[in-house]
Amino acid sequence: MKTNDETKKNSRITGKERITNILQKKSRDVICWTTLGPKIIGEEEISKLPILELYRHIGCDILQLGVSSSPSRFKQPDIEVKQQMNSDGSNTVTTTSKWGKLIAVWQNSHPLKYPVETIEDLRTFKNIMLNSFYEEIPGDEFERNVYKTINDIGDDGIAVNTIAPSPVQALLECDCGVINFYSLYQDYPEEMEELLDVMHHHRKQEYEILSKRTPLDCVIPIENTSTRMISPDLYEKLSLPQISDYVNILHKHNKLAVLHMCGHLKDLLYLFRDTGCDGINAVTLPPLGNTRFEDVLEVLGDDFIILGGIFSPFQDPNISKEEMWHELDKLYTPAIRNANLLLWMQADGVYTPYERFLWTKEWFEKQ
Repeated sequence: MKTNDETKKNSRITGKERITNILQKKSRDVICWTTLGPKIIGEEEISKLPILELYRHIGCDILQLGVSSSPSRFKQPDIEVKQQMNSDGSNTVTTTSKWGKLIAVWQNSHPLKYPVETIEDLRTFKNIMLNSFYEEIPGDEFERNVYKTINDIGDDGIAVNTIAPSPVQALLECDCGVINFYSLYQDYPEEMEELLDVMHHHRKQEYEILSKRTPLDCVIPIENTSTRMISPDLYEKLSLPQISDYVNILHKHNKLAVLHMCGHLKDLLYLFRDTGCDGINAVTLPPLGNTRFEDVLEVLGDDFIILGGIFSPFQDPNISKEEMWHELDKLYTPAIRNANLLLWMQADGVYTPYERFLWTKEWFEKQ
C-alpha cells in the first residue's frame, strides 16, 4: 500500500500521463484501468452518454482505439459490390467481378456466410486481390481528425491508431472462417499461400501510409490471435514473418507496435517475442483466457507493455464487491504493480452491471 504522500502524488497524475508512462516504460507503482465501449446493465441513462463522457463518468482512464478516418483507401477496380438487407435483419453482400461472384451474409457485424468457401471462390478472391491496391489519400483530413480526437480526450487518456488484421486472421475471421480456411489450406496449400502473399503486400502498403502519416505514437493491429484458431507451428510459419514485417515498418517510422490478441495466448508468447512487437493489447486472464500477466513478463521481459489486460473476475455474474476487491488485491503483486500494465475491466461486448465499475473506481482510488 502506498503512503499518504505517494497517494497524493499519484492522484495528481492525469490519465494521459499514466498511460503515456506505460508506453514509455516509466510506469512504476502507478496503476490504472480502462474499459472498452462498456455495455452497462442497470443504468439506462448513463449507458446512453457519449462514449468519452461515459468513460469519464465511470472514472477510468481513456484508451481510445482508432480515429474517425484513415490516410489510405483500398481500391478494387472492375468490381461491383451490392448490399441487400434481409427480412431477418441480416445483410447480403454480393461482390461481382469478371473472375466470378462472391456472396457473404452478415448480421450484427458477424458473418453468417463467408465469401470464400470453395477453391473457385478462393481463385476469384485472389484475382480480385491481385487487381487491388492501397492508395494514400491526399490532404490533411486524417491529421485534423486525429488532433480533434486528441483534444476531445484531453488529459483523461490517449488515442491510438488501429489497423485491420494480418492476412491469416482476416481469412479466419471474415473471408473464409476457420473450417473453410483449414480445408482449403490442406487441399490447396500453394494457392492459399499465394493469396496470403498478395494480401500481405496490400497490408504493407497500408502500414507504410499509416505509420508515415499518423501523429500518434502507437498502432494496434486488431489480430485477435488465439490458439483456439491457430497452432503455434502454423503461426510461426504463416503469421510470424508477416507480423515481423509490420512491426519493422512501424519501428522505421518510430511508432510502437502493440498487438491486440484477447484469446488463448500462452503457447504463442515465445513467438510474439520473435516478431519484435512492443506489447500486447488485451492479454486475457483465466478463465476467459489462459494467460496470466506473470506468464507474459516471464517470456517477454519485465519491460514488455501490456496495454489493456482483461480482468476476467470482473465478468463473474455472481461476484461480490468484497470478492472482486480480493481478486484485485491478489492480482497486484509487487511485480505487477511495477509492470507496464493498463488493466482492462470489461471484455468487449459483454453486458456488465453498473455497480462493477463503481467498485473498480473505488478500489483504484484507495490505492
